[in-house]
Amino acid sequence: MTKYVQNIRGVVNTEISNEFASRLGVIVGNFVGPKKNVVVGRDINVPSQMIKRSITTGLMAAGADVIEFGIAPIPVIHYNKDYYNASAIITISKSHLRPEDVDIKIFSDHEIPLQSHPKCVTWDEIGNLQYVYEYRDFYEKAILKQVDTDNIKSKGFFLVLDYKEEVTKPFIPRILDKLGCETVLIGSVSGQSAGDFPEPNPKRMSLVSELTTAIGADMGILLDNDADRVVFVDHHGNMIREQTVLGIFAKYILQDNPNGNVVSSIVASQSLEEIVSGTGGQLIKTSVDDVLYEMESNCAVFGGDEPGMYVFPEFQTCFDGIYAVVKMLEIMATENNTISALAGEIREYNRTGFTIQCEHEKKDEIIETFMAKFEYKNNINTVDGIRVDLKDSFILIRPSRFEPLVRIYIESKSAKKLQELTETVKKIIENV
Repeated sequence: MTKYVQNIRGVVNTEISNEFASRLGVIVGNFVGPKKNVVVGRDINVPSQMIKRSITTGLMAAGADVIEFGIAPIPVIHYNKDYYNASAIITISKSHLRPEDVDIKIFSDHEIPLQSHPKCVTWDEIGNLQYVYEYRDFYEKAILKQVDTDNIKSKGFFLVLDYKEEVTKPFIPRILDKLGCETVLIGSVSGQSAGDFPEPNPKRMSLVSELTTAIGADMGILLDNDADRVVFVDHHGNMIREQTVLGIFAKYILQDNPNGNVVSSIVASQSLEEIVSGTGGQLIKTSVDDVLYEMESNCAVFGGDEPGMYVFPEFQTCFDGIYAVVKMLEIMATENNTISALAGEIREYNRTGFTIQCEHEKKDEIIETFMAKFEYKNNINTVDGIRVDLKDSFILIRPSRFEPLVRIYIESKSAKKLQELTETVKKIIENV
């Protein structure tokens, strides 16, 4: 598995230029060492292609051998890491935050010091470049072997899938077809650029919702450009809350793994805590960046994070939207129930999330203010911002790493208490 995921995000051709990308490739190549394999892949967007090529040249200049996957989903790339004996994985994709940004992810068993000085090898030690194509088949065979294929086939699910991929190589629909599903695919592109934002935004969710109900599909599915995030829509056209989906998966997996550990980011709902503790397990709440690391450290049976990211160690320790879809189909088939009914079995509490503009230099002061106000007689968690667990409620303040704002999450079993806490939090931050 991969313990560490390092994210680098910035504006293409300014903050992340070809020179920057090449230098980054050399640094990673220096760390893994000469003749060590590094797998590289990207999404369908043109800027990702450009930056990927610069990273590749940097890796080769450091003496590392590059395994080129081309356009491939992150879960598929990650699954094949061991087959290609890769020391690291680098993926490049369009950012979910801003269209002008590119997002570089480095997957490794060690945290790579990215501030080190890059050193190129001599001409006769330059690394090799190998293009591979069979990795999709490896992933497909593995995922079909992992689940109860016959049971899923017997249900003949009718699905709506929104995912942008090459029209000439429809990969995910092929997996669903082998599971006996009839799939209506929207969002495919014939050009080199996906154009709009790569995440499941409100416009896309509305389209999937309307189409799902109009044609009588069993479920709607939205995958982002990396296929490591997924949103589920029920047959009524309602989007299923991410915390509810976490609850569905945790409940089902813990049936076979009582007393198992589950890992989630600090935004975890009280409902998820109740599900895990109800089976004698432990919910480990950690920072967004440490979910995968904590899963291995605690031998977790399941993990996840908002927005729509789920990890199934039974298959691989990586955020995997494709496997999440297949796993949800298996649960629906096994329980002989709709996703709407499964969601109805999970408690949903009153919850809100919003952002407040905040200068970077004030972020620490905000955390300190909340610490001083709530630390007495309250459960405080500062693993990622500050989470204050009150009776039947919680407040979470998370400063953004990249933007001048703080993110606030508040949950309460009482709608009135939620409104009161929201007003209190806003006033505290305004007065800082």
